[in-house]
Amino acid sequence: MKILLLNPPDAYGEKFTREGRCTQQSGIWSTLWPPLSLIYIATLLKENNHEVKVIDAPAENINLQRLKSIIDSINPDVAVVSTGTPSISNDLVVTTLIKRENPSITTIVIGTHVTVFDTHSLSHTEGLDIVIRNEPEITALETVNNLNNLKSVLGITFKDAQGNIVRNDDREFAANLDTLPFPNWSLINIASYTLPLKGSPFLMVMPQRGCHFPCTFCTSQTYYGKKTRLRTVDSIVEEIKADIEKYGVREYFFWAETFTANPSFVKELCMGLITNEVNISWVCNSRIDTVNVELLQLMKRAGCWMISFGIESVNSEVLKGVRKNIGFEQIKSTLSTAKKAGILTSGHIIFGLPNETVSSALETKRKVLELDLDFAQFYCAVPFPGSELYNTALSNGWIKDSDSFSTFRQERSVMSLDGITPSQVEKIRTQAVREFYLRFRTIAGIIKLMSPRALFKTIASTLKFLKVVE
Repeated sequence: MKILLLNPPDAYGEKFTREGRCTQQSGIWSTLWPPLSLIYIATLLKENNHEVKVIDAPAENINLQRLKSIIDSINPDVAVVSTGTPSISNDLVVTTLIKRENPSITTIVIGTHVTVFDTHSLSHTEGLDIVIRNEPEITALETVNNLNNLKSVLGITFKDAQGNIVRNDDREFAANLDTLPFPNWSLINIASYTLPLKGSPFLMVMPQRGCHFPCTFCTSQTYYGKKTRLRTVDSIVEEIKADIEKYGVREYFFWAETFTANPSFVKELCMGLITNEVNISWVCNSRIDTVNVELLQLMKRAGCWMISFGIESVNSEVLKGVRKNIGFEQIKSTLSTAKKAGILTSGHIIFGLPNETVSSALETKRKVLELDLDFAQFYCAVPFPGSELYNTALSNGWIKDSDSFSTFRQERSVMSLDGITPSQVEKIRTQAVREFYLRFRTIAGIIKLMSPRALFKTIASTLKFLKVVE
């Protein structure tokens, strides 16, 4: 069969990364991620003798009108569309557009949002045939191979021939991640994905899936489960070596729910990279309470140059409210240790979480500026469907069923809390962005790290971003 795998364009020209728990705009760094899940699916399909075409519309600047002509030229049998919460209305419209171009095309969607709202998505979308729930790769392959016997496929919800919605049993999460093939990155233009700051091409590597930490604002447990499932180090090392040989890429993003959730595994992986003389530069995410001096030094030796830490807040009541048991002194200590190990740090800060007040938000803004962070991403709290926070927000009346998901964006505040209004959350977030990035210290650090081309691109995107958040 001919299969189209699509990261869809947005009707308003916005560029979204849709990957697992993350649906976000390119933001201040104008960075899009390679579409890892779509590439995994495409690789599996190709290895099973299907003809595949991957289109990442945001990365290729393809609008809806151009997409129509592409669909006409490809004339696929099946279209697999990646979706996300803030773009969901548009994403589902794209499936209808595909169906109208050729009613014989079977349309399939993946993503956290449709996993939660599978039956709703099908019943309210004329052009949608099948929803894949949870991690999509194996389910997508089995779905394509069994289009005439969908009732046999675990993990999908679909419309039958009479238009009835059928919800099959759940599929268990893949126990052995090594059975997935190495992503075939030749299916996209790697040059379209460049690191912020450095401006060089990068690829993503999936070392593990699942997360046992109970943060209430995250959707990862819904999509990938509560158990951390690890690939073998040999598999990861062999994948990276193959990527270097095939594509010449030496910059990598280890994409995981919490990369350092299992410190012993990270040590083993670092030693695997070192002993195999895999000369790469890489970044990852982490929690403040999962690293120490020894681990950070080893990560640096293995090529890690930046870690993104989930800080969220510095207020104890806010952190307690989302079940994140860290404190300000612990945050300061870990950032200092990382810096001594020679690793740059980025912090993720969320304003407007439960228990937030104007006072606590201002406290977080002030104290974050005191931290030894090289970079920071500032968000408004969003109760994404699939998170515990979504259910809490509904039951407490902080959001309503009638609210448009197009407003569920991390630069917008949608929850009406007792201690702080949405407009106050947005104002404080805007102040935090400006105060952090207009400091001489931050600007000097960015300039020192960046190539001239990347510097020009980032200055332009930053000025545009700062104008947007006015």
